[in-house]
This record gives sequence, C-alpha cells and structure tokens, in this order.
Amino acid sequence: MTRPVLHLHVGAMKTGTTYLQELMLANRDALAGAGFVFVGPGWSRQVRAVQDLLHLDQHDPQIAALSAGAWDELVAEVRDRRDAASLVSMEFLSFTRRRRMAQVVRDLRGVEVHVVLTVRDVTSTIPAQWQTSITSKRTHTWEEFQAGVQRAASPVWAAHAVRGDTGVREFRRTQDVARMLRTWGRLVPPERLTVVTVPLERRDPDELWQRFATAIGVDPAVATEPPSKSNPSLGHASTELVRRLNVTLEDTLPWDYNRTVKAPLATRFLGGRRAIEDRARLDAATARFAADWNRSTREAIVASGAQVVGDLDDLPVEPTDDTVGDAAHGPDAAAVLDAARDAWGGLTTLHERRRRRIARLGDEPRPDPVDAPTPDWVDAAGTGTETDLDRAVVDLTALVRTLMRLRREMMELTTDETDDADEPDPA
Repeated sequence: MTRPVLHLHVGAMKTGTTYLQELMLANRDALAGAGFVFVGPGWSRQVRAVQDLLHLDQHDPQIAALSAGAWDELVAEVRDRRDAASLVSMEFLSFTRRRRMAQVVRDLRGVEVHVVLTVRDVTSTIPAQWQTSITSKRTHTWEEFQAGVQRAASPVWAAHAVRGDTGVREFRRTQDVARMLRTWGRLVPPERLTVVTVPLERRDPDELWQRFATAIGVDPAVATEPPSKSNPSLGHASTELVRRLNVTLEDTLPWDYNRTVKAPLATRFLGGRRAIEDRARLDAATARFAADWNRSTREAIVASGAQVVGDLDDLPVEPTDDTVGDAAHGPDAAAVLDAARDAWGGLTTLHERRRRRIARLGDEPRPDPVDAPTPDWVDAAGTGTETDLDRAVVDLTALVRTLMRLRREMMELTTDETDDADEPDPA
C-alpha cells in the first residue's frame, strides 16, 4: 500500500464494543494474516492513547502517568505500518469534540482513515449507560437518570448539564450519534464513514461481528476464536448497591476505584447475579423519548451520507411493551441486601488474596487468615430492611477502603501494571 491505512472504530458506548474488541484480540494473529493489525500489545495501549488525546486522566496521577505520550506513540505505529491496515477500537473516541478533532486531523494527515461507528437502539443503551455510569462512580438514581435523559432533547440541555444534571450530560456525551457523525465527518469523506447497526434481535450471536467485518473489509470467517471475556451487565439490585457505595466513596481516586469496585466487585462478584435479578426498565415517558431519539438518529445517519451496514430498522421508532416498566417499583431493600451478601463474600475472599500476594512479593511468610466477625446482615438471606441495608453499605465501604489500601501496597512492590490479586492463588 502506498500510504498507511487506519480503521478507527470510535464507539458509540454500549453498542457491543467490548465484544468486538475482545473478538479482535482473540483472533489478532488471524486478522494480521488477513492484512489487519490490531494496534498495540494489548487493548490497554489503545485506551491509554485515547485517554492521552482527550485528557481523560480524571485528575488521577496514576492514569496521567500511564497515558502520557501514548497518543503520539500510537500514531507513530500507525504511520510506520505499510504492509497491513491498522485497527483501533476505543469507544471513548466518540466523546471527541471539535478542538480535539482538529488535532486528530493534523496528527493523521497522510493516513487513509476509515471511521466505523456502531449504533444501537437507545431503548437498550439507556439502562446500560446508567449501569456503566454507576460503575464509574456516579450516584444518580435510576429515576434521576431517566429524568435527565428526557431533557436531552431540550434546546437548553447544555444548561441542565452545566447545573449538574448528570443524566443529560451522560446521555448526550455517549449517545448523541448526530454529533459523532458531524465530528468524525470532518476527518473522513462519507464513503469512508460507516455506521454499523447493532442487530435488534440477537438470533445469531456472530451477526454484529459479521457486519463489523464487512465494514472494514475483512472476511468474518477469519475470526474462529471466541472472545476471551465479556462485559457482563448488572441487574437493577446490584447496580443500586454499587450506587449506594459510590455515595460513600466519592473521595476515592479512579485508579483505586476501578481496581477494587469496577473490576472485581461489579464485573466478577455481582455480574453473575444478572440471571436472577430484574433489569432496570424504562418508564413510559423515557420509552417514548427513546423511540423519538431513534427517529432523529436515523435521520442524522441518512443526512450524513455515511455508508450503512445493517438496517436502520434496528433503531425502532415506536416503543414496545417489553421495554416499559413501572419506575416506582425498583428493587426493595431485601433484593439489594441479597446483592450485598454476594459482594461481601467476594470482597472478603479478595482481601485474603491481596494479603497473600503482598506477603509473596515481600518474601514474607504466608499470613494467617483474618478472623473477623461476619456482620449479622450477611446470614439473613432474603430478608432485610432499609436500616439493615444502610449497615451493609457501611460495612462494605470499610472493606472496600481496606482493599484499596492493600492494592496500593501491592503495587508498591511491583512495577507490573497488570499484576493483580484478583485471580485465584496458584496451588
């Protein structure tokens, strides 16, 4: 090829991005053999690059240090590759605004860029985005989030966001497809801007990959290995538990939070409860808003001239009964306490793993297990009051803060960013 080629998957959030990223990682050798190289030794390289570009360090010195210079390094790797096309997939790129886009245009001058935007029915992305915002330390309730989302269509939505309406800010930042198309349309012509719709019905689990592969021009059959991991969704009760914990953890740094709450607690210990918990359901007003938003998104896609892989009917313009619930009937205290019990069990096990890891790294004897009393709310499964739940949040908060301290101690003993005590100890 005469000049570097880059396929840039820019999101949007909650549109199957984790599935696609993990699938490409699992099949990176096969993709490379077909002429498509997934950039970096791991996906974290792409994350750091986008954090650097968009200044997404969240005022956390650890994240700032790891991401410094990462965007320039990624661009240099893309420019140096002439024997294959580069693949970058990072949904935070959908946050890009005009000023940063000007830098992207400058930095990628001379590179043949193809932009792919995955788009999904917002009836599904609204509850998914609430859950994601909660596992990123937000504290808005489901009802507050829905109210904010409904204000996203207001001409003065930005004023609401400035005044602290996190619902409207999260939604416009992550689901404003019209803005994303305008922004990335400054970098590439319509023939190199592709929208991939997420299948409305998941009869074929590989259909999203087949559409994405078509968009970038690779045979989908080259990907024979399944993704090594997924991004499990949380049920309503588990999300509400994490939300309550966030209220007590607002002073913690993102790095500490992500390595104790977001990853092990939410993903591992609570993610497995999804099959036994109700999901958050839209109220009637938000369902109507979602259908109207889908309609405006379809219009924006057509107006952009972007190529479409999939079907715009994947963005339905009428609400359906199965998406609507009664917003006044979320999980009760007993349901959230059941999630808290699973959280307690997982976190106490993680506490022992981290203590043992610190001992190994410091060449110290294996420590004896901590003989701490179990709170009485842990043993009363299926029951509980708001008072019991308040006590559970206090106890879990203290345990989480201890785990954060242990994580910092562990990282002082190793320079390996990926070294974690969250996996079971070897026998």
